[in-house]
Amino acid sequence: YLLLHRYALSNISNQHSSILQHQISMAPLNVGIVGATGAVGKEIIGCLEKCCSFPIDSLRLFGSKRSAGRKIDTSKFGNITIELFSEDSARECDVVFLAVDGDFSRAHAENICKGDDGAIVIDNSSAFRYKEGIPLVVPEINAETTKGKKLIANPNCTTAIGLMAVWPLHKLFGLSKMVMSTYQAASGAGQPGMDELMEGTRSVLNGERDVAENKVFAHPLPFNVIPHIDKFQDNGYTKEEMKVTW
Repeated sequence: YLLLHRYALSNISNQHSSILQHQISMAPLNVGIVGATGAVGKEIIGCLEKCCSFPIDSLRLFGSKRSAGRKIDTSKFGNITIELFSEDSARECDVVFLAVDGDFSRAHAENICKGDDGAIVIDNSSAFRYKEGIPLVVPEINAETTKGKKLIANPNCTTAIGLMAVWPLHKLFGLSKMVMSTYQAASGAGQPGMDELMEGTRSVLNGERDVAENKVFAHPLPFNVIPHIDKFQDNGYTKEEMKVTW
């Protein structure tokens, strides 16, 4: 997630991104975050608050009916009321960060960025990672692919972190094969997953339970490793494993 944020911020100031450079040279940007109350949305807000090189005129936060009307206090942008999401409202922004699931992104992302008056969309989900014509970007490696694009995808967190380490080696020696072993964070399941891990850990350490309860995950996660993430694909790999190749 933090790599997404670094991508988003560095991409906006990158010399290769002509659309964004043009907007920034004219005036500060109107920025929107869809999914602002989730774990990723909150992190994006925090990163934008700390970034001085990204000129922001206004920050708009969008959410579901359940979240609309709530207020989020920010140190840089003041007290912001969450708006009920609509494509038309999101299109009023210059740049929109999607901190939502893949189904939501597939339903709305292309409509938000459609046409000359659409917003630039930076999507955090897996929805467009393997779609031809949509750049999948780690800014330190291939930021130039964002040139002229209005919908930009970021890779799986494991992929981004791994590439940052092996890209210099690949440039020097040319890698032909790589074997990765990863331990995925509970945060991959969003706030409910993190809450379940925290509460389960607390209940076991306090002696309230021998084994933590589980609802979000298929098995109790505290003090455990589950060798299976996401759905199995036709090739025998799980979707999480395949994301490394996207």
